[in-house]
Amino acid sequence: MNRQSQLHWAQVKVGMLVLVALAILIGVIMNLEEGMGLFASQIKFRATVTHTQGLKVGGPVRMNGVDIGNVHRIAIAQDAPNVDILFTVQKAVAPHIHRDAKVSIRPMGLLGDKFLEIMPGSQTEPALAPGSVLGGDAESDLTNLASGATATLDNVNAALHEMQKILVRLNEGQGTASKLLSDPALYEQSKKAMQNIEIASEKSVALLDKVEKGQGTIGQLMTDKELYVRANQAVKELNALAGKLNDQNGTLAKLADPTLYKRLDNLTSRGEQLLAKVEGGQGTAGKLITQDELYQRADKLLTDVEGLVEDVKKNPTKYFKFSVF
Repeated sequence: MNRQSQLHWAQVKVGMLVLVALAILIGVIMNLEEGMGLFASQIKFRATVTHTQGLKVGGPVRMNGVDIGNVHRIAIAQDAPNVDILFTVQKAVAPHIHRDAKVSIRPMGLLGDKFLEIMPGSQTEPALAPGSVLGGDAESDLTNLASGATATLDNVNAALHEMQKILVRLNEGQGTASKLLSDPALYEQSKKAMQNIEIASEKSVALLDKVEKGQGTIGQLMTDKELYVRANQAVKELNALAGKLNDQNGTLAKLADPTLYKRLDNLTSRGEQLLAKVEGGQGTAGKLITQDELYQRADKLLTDVEGLVEDVKKNPTKYFKFSVF
């Protein structure tokens, strides 16, 4: 009887020990789900991001590289197509999270799990109240880079395909570029053109050398100091002349006087009228120019005068009588 009682009591103790161990294990698991530490107090916060990038429930929450909590729940937000993340941090660390704090989802390694990083914010801002919502984003990892590189590879493949087409055309002798590569006549022409360019370049160098030495007209213009002085003096004289022309008391300024212009215009008009009268045969000058009879009479008078002078020379006594007494 005592033996059975002892056996029964031993079974009870074993059962109680198993129950206590299970209770401790359940408590530890639930505590780890809520946050770091076995029985440490936790503060809950929320974060909204556009994408979790593979962040899992139970993932670590870090600040400055130190684990301070865990992710408790991940769900789609109700008011926007964002992701709502509920996480807990140690109560002792919560005062160091300020109102302008942000979160970022970062990879643990190249292809490892993700963790939630908290940027605590500025020290001048007040501490963030429990239950507040933090904004943030997710950093790109190799998976995103690989998906983004797909489009780049497609573009590279398309470019290579176009280059392959161009090479095929070059090999078939199509286009100007292929002729440059395969046409001997075009090659010879290009070679002659290059030779002509080289000759022209050598002549240009020789010409510049002569100019630097002061040879030739251009060289003298470039190197003759006396010519520079004369040109400078000519420019000064032109400037002085321009100043005189611009002088209000000068002749040119007086010629620009409206009164003088009117007088000149009146004189021109009168001259035109006088010429018109002369051409019309009016007045003595007009008759002298336009009437042939007056010209003939004048010509006859001159002829008679010439005959009279000739006769006087031949027979002076006929016109002049000389007596001493």
